[in-house]
Amino acid sequence: MGPGLSRATVLAYHAVGSCPLAQDRHNLFVSVEAFERQMSFLARKRRVVPLGDVVEGRLPSGPPTVAITFDDGYRNVLHAAGPILARLGLPSTVFVPTDWRGRVNGWIEPSACDFEIMADDELRRAEGMGIAVESHGHAHIDMSAATRDEVERDIRTSLDRLEDAIGRRPRFLAYPYGRIASWTPDVAASCGIDAAFTIDERHAGMHAYERVQVTPLDGTVTFALKTSGYYLRVRRSRAVTTTYGAVKPVVRRVLGRGRS
Repeated sequence: MGPGLSRATVLAYHAVGSCPLAQDRHNLFVSVEAFERQMSFLARKRRVVPLGDVVEGRLPSGPPTVAITFDDGYRNVLHAAGPILARLGLPSTVFVPTDWRGRVNGWIEPSACDFEIMADDELRRAEGMGIAVESHGHAHIDMSAATRDEVERDIRTSLDRLEDAIGRRPRFLAYPYGRIASWTPDVAASCGIDAAFTIDERHAGMHAYERVQVTPLDGTVTFALKTSGYYLRVRRSRAVTTTYGAVKPVVRRVLGRGRS
């Protein structure tokens, strides 16, 4: 990992809004209140830049640099997160699985929470608000388990569909589930993707680019660490990994009582 990356963080959100913890089994929903606090912190204590600036190494001096991304393209990103980002002048990126535009997420357990994904007109509105639209594949397949042909077909289809929807060819891809096989980065590169992103894995090149996931379990101190530029280096150490696995279920139970 190059020296610039040690102080540049790409954050990975999913949904922003209300969802009882019992319904949010994958810790995807950050409340509007928490999201607003986090964005205010970034505006005061970090340098928030477009995703392309991080990828291309255009990192300003001073506080740690952060890029904000969202996976899955949920409508609440436009309606709940969008106004907060616009008010604070923070750029961001949303990764959209093109086969699911205008539909409800179909790859996780049914939930009463808002898992509706943006339609084409909403994607264009997002772009107009400063939320860049990029690829999350087409069918939201697990690219660590599919064949090379399936992955290539899925990526190329998503790029074609998004180009039709927003009028430009996407540059970036977020791997569904944040997972890849050893050969997946080569396939992404062959499709013309400039950079592709995992989740909570150490940086392994432009097409296995690290991101740090933000969840409803993150408090103020954790969020500050996650945006410091050093989180995954610490998080992936053996001692921390062991402790994290033991503590996380306890934290979830405590938060569950508070959010029920």
